[in-house]
Amino acid sequence: MRLYLIRHGVTDWNNEKRLQGKSDIPLNAFGELLAKETGEALRDIPFDLAYTSPLIRARRTAELVIGKRSVPILDDPRIEEIGLGIYEGLICKGEGSEIRDPNFFSFFPCSGIVPAAGRGESPLKNCYKGQDRF
Repeated sequence: MRLYLIRHGVTDWNNEKRLQGKSDIPLNAFGELLAKETGEALRDIPFDLAYTSPLIRARRTAELVIGKRSVPILDDPRIEEIGLGIYEGLICKGEGSEIRDPNFFSFFPCSGIVPAAGRGESPLKNCYKGQDRF
């Protein structure tokens, strides 16, 4: 079995350096173009099926990559992005960062026991399959 992992195309929030998490932000025109180009580059790959997050940016990327091929696209919430709670929509990089919590960025590496990000999900749920410790 061969697996191909494809990240969703670009959204306006990507360009603005905003945290998306579970916010259902659509692809922008450039994101759609990139997804179509990815589909063209993979046109000779005989996909049997595609799994996608139920978020519109991921679903649309899968649709554009698959194109006119008759391939089932299955939504699976287990691969949806992690919820970032109150931080979703905030700019997280550069001088314009809107995140003032000094512990926030320790949330991403999953290198230890880290509290959930402002009413969001704990990274442990995704990184360690719900276990409390390594």
